[in-house]
Amino acid sequence: MTTALISKSDIVALPTYRQGRDEYVKKMIQYKKARRVRFNEDISILFENKNTVLFQIQELLNNEDLTDPKEINEYIEIYSGMVPGTNELSATLFIETDEQTALTELLGKLKGIEHHLSLVVNGETIKAVFEEEHDDREFTTSVHYLKFPLTGTAIAYLANGSYEHEDVKLVLDHEHMNVTVALTPDTIASLAKDLA
Repeated sequence: MTTALISKSDIVALPTYRQGRDEYVKKMIQYKKARRVRFNEDISILFENKNTVLFQIQELLNNEDLTDPKEINEYIEIYSGMVPGTNELSATLFIETDEQTALTELLGKLKGIEHHLSLVVNGETIKAVFEEEHDDREFTTSVHYLKFPLTGTAIAYLANGSYEHEDVKLVLDHEHMNVTVALTPDTIASLAKDLA
């Protein structure tokens, strides 16, 4: 897989973006459906790629009304790290709940979550590599950026085109939350495109 970096030429000018935004947002919501995996109602993972990251940047520019080229370049630089590199998958882990007290409690319980997440591809366990670890405090954060560095065997398995029969799952084995979620054929097919 070649790294698909985001450049200034990928960014749509704000007036043009706003004209087609409603349709683009609808398409991205649909696109992300196959790329989001839920552990439960509070925890999910979104597998990121150039499309999802570009969408985030465009939405930030729209929400903050940004047109300054220097600021746009700063956002591109910050968010480009979320695009998967060669032989890896990239994801954002979200811990979310509407009730603040419940969220604070959950973030405390899930301290150390960054040491307890794996992708299992046909029996091969690939530990997630988190951008940051939070061992120095009594709680974790609600958003984590992470990568799964893939072996050649895992890539070949994911990309073999037989998505209905593949054995791929996410495993969260934290002492306060032990969940295994099998990836759907749609999710595997979407990730295989990232590796093509």
